[in-house]
Amino acid sequence: MSLKPEVRAVVLGLVCLVVLATVGEAATIIGMCISNCGQCKEMYGDYFHGQACAESCIRTHGVTIPDCNNPATFNRFLKRFI
Repeated sequence: MSLKPEVRAVVLGLVCLVVLATVGEAATIIGMCISNCGQCKEMYGDYFHGQACAESCIRTHGVTIPDCNNPATFNRFLKRFI
């Protein structure tokens, strides 16, 4: 069974919209991860491992976005100096 050209065009358009929405959402999450981890790095300086924070946040697709005012969200990225 072959689809009509109009139906193919509509399906292709919907697929393109879904792909674009997904890419846009990913870019937003990555930006938020980098921004929040960068802010924590500015606040805590050498005591904060900003790169590990950003990598973890991006790897989890924003599930672990840190809040610099809530230690429970970023304490694993703090460094101890002896």
